[in-house]
Amino acid sequence: MKSNLYSIFIFLIGLSATYIITKNVQQIEIKTQNRELMLHSQAITHNIQQQISQHAQQLSVAAQRWKSIEHINDNWQTEVDTLIELLPNFSNLNIYLLAKQPTLTIDSDAQRYFATLPELLQQAKHLQTLNHNQNEKKATYLSAHKTREDNQTIVYLHAPIFYDKKLLGYLEATLNITTLLDNQVAKHQISSPFSLSESGRAIYSVLPENIMIHDIKQQSNIPLLGYDWKLMVWPLQQYHFYQYVLYIGILLSIFFSQLFYLVSYNRRVKQELAAYKLHLSAINKDFTASKSRLVQSNKLSSLGEIAAGIAHEINQPLQVICIHAEICQDNLKNKNYIKVDRSFRSIIYQVERIEKIVKQVGSFARNSELDNYTEQAPATIFENVINIVINQYNQDNVELRQILPTSLATISCNKIQIEQVLVNLLINAKDAVEESEEKVVFIKAHNKQDKLYIEVSDTGCGIEISKLTDIFTPFYTTKALGRGTGLGLSISYSIIHQHNGELKVTSEIGKGSTFTVILPLG
Repeated sequence: MKSNLYSIFIFLIGLSATYIITKNVQQIEIKTQNRELMLHSQAITHNIQQQISQHAQQLSVAAQRWKSIEHINDNWQTEVDTLIELLPNFSNLNIYLLAKQPTLTIDSDAQRYFATLPELLQQAKHLQTLNHNQNEKKATYLSAHKTREDNQTIVYLHAPIFYDKKLLGYLEATLNITTLLDNQVAKHQISSPFSLSESGRAIYSVLPENIMIHDIKQQSNIPLLGYDWKLMVWPLQQYHFYQYVLYIGILLSIFFSQLFYLVSYNRRVKQELAAYKLHLSAINKDFTASKSRLVQSNKLSSLGEIAAGIAHEINQPLQVICIHAEICQDNLKNKNYIKVDRSFRSIIYQVERIEKIVKQVGSFARNSELDNYTEQAPATIFENVINIVINQYNQDNVELRQILPTSLATISCNKIQIEQVLVNLLINAKDAVEESEEKVVFIKAHNKQDKLYIEVSDTGCGIEISKLTDIFTPFYTTKALGRGTGLGLSISYSIIHQHNGELKVTSEIGKGSTFTVILPLG
């Protein structure tokens, strides 16, 4: 319950911090956008002023070069062609004369007179009419813009022509504003969306389709040769990062609140798991102890089955010892010390034989859980196992045929446990052939593909296919009551798997069974 309340508290703190950060980011974005718009507006203003001033200056330079009527007559066409080639946005160059000049021989279509045509007089007033006696001035004048039928916007530029410091007239050129600004946009000299107007009438605009007119962020005036054009600029892109900040803030608030909840929940689960682990550890300890006792019980059960054979094996050397002891007494009386020495040597040999049997049985019977895995020669393991079971085989008249090469590669194993497995298999094989006409058990071993294969076969009655999956189940046995615990094959299967090996069985009714132990080589 507390963790839930803390999570909600962290979420609310996150929302508050997100709101404050979002507002600050929004203010920063607005200031950044306004600064960019101002810079773009200044760049567009400078570009337009520079372009028109350049055209006006070139027109004024051409007008100033004409110092006489004769000079105009001689150079008119050359000057016009050069000016239009230099500034392709110019067209329709004309001369406006304050009075007729009989000696002016240029094309009559290029001559205009203020005194004769009312519309020209009107235009002259618009250009601030100069008196005949006015001193030389080099100013260039701009007319109001005009939209032609082809939707091209033009203006007229007029540069004064002086002769002997008196105003002779004006050199006029038509400047196409539309093509001029189209070129600037195409060359990326102007990149921001913008619009130009004069006295509320549109001159030029570059607006994307998705632009919203009411999103105007920057307006300014462009002073041009006595006129003021209004410039409106739109941003290239809208800043909406503050919205992402809002979404990210909300997500982070949810994330950290849930993270705190999960950390608290994880801590609680870890505590529960630690307690449960202790409980499982206690259960596992009991299970390991029980398993060890079962393995030991299986060993003792196997020893119980072969106890008679072991007793017989010990009884033989004891009889020999008794006989040589009696011989020693007689030879001592007769002072035949050479025969006494021979008898003692025989007694010592038989004692060593008994000692070897007792050591093998004792080693097999002790608790093998304490043994580590070591490199072992299979031949040594086979020798110990055969010595343990051979007497029982002899007593029951069962033949044990062996194919056990001494040159087999070593294996890394718990020696006592592998011996226990083989003893279990050999005892089971012996029991399986008790009622057979041919009482034969085979044990053979060989190496193949970095593995040791040990096969124990019998000539018994075989195992039914339906029971093959049950024989490795604990306490499952087919022996008579009191002859088996049902743990031998189950424990053997467990031991072999602990050694990263396999225990397989094949059987055929009436012909016998084969158990195969497969162990990795050392």
